[in-house]
Amino acid sequence: MPYQSETELWAAFQRGDERAFRQVYGAHFRPLMNYGLRLCNSVAVVEDGIQDLFLELWQYRLRLTQPQSVRFYLLRGLRNRLAAHLRQSLNSRELSLNEDAYPFALEASSEQRWIDLDVDEALRYRIRHALDQLTPRQREILYLRYFNDLSYEQICELLGINYQSARSQVYQALKVLRQRLGPEFFGMLAAYVWI
Repeated sequence: MPYQSETELWAAFQRGDERAFRQVYGAHFRPLMNYGLRLCNSVAVVEDGIQDLFLELWQYRLRLTQPQSVRFYLLRGLRNRLAAHLRQSLNSRELSLNEDAYPFALEASSEQRWIDLDVDEALRYRIRHALDQLTPRQREILYLRYFNDLSYEQICELLGINYQSARSQVYQALKVLRQRLGPEFFGMLAAYVWI
């Protein structure tokens, strides 16, 4: 039976419906993988983080509440796991994913790379150079806001920042991109990075 909403799907998963669980996993695996690879460049670590996240969800499904946004809930869970892995791999050094100490990458997906073959090399260079002018935090916030459609409130909760800071980071990032690319290239940037 197809579920009419994300709420129904989540409720079915909580009741132990394995098909619903697989559906939640299937719907969110790719966005989680894309986000995880922007935080950590190890496919194995990200895959392990996603697997651990879903194993824990299944194990504790009866205790879970209905999240307002399943995508946000899962992104936050994966981010926390990757932060824990980073802290552990750095021998408990004081570093977290909330700092600008990691290079949040806005790399195109593999599908987008095929499309890139048709995009002018000089334009790609300008776009990449413009994105490199942003801080890792700005790149991450733009990715969460425009690629994962998270609200500013969700971004604030996920990254541990205040609302004004999130809005300011987006404003500053878009300002830099407009200055670097000019108005005629700004639309191409969106197609290049987020489609």
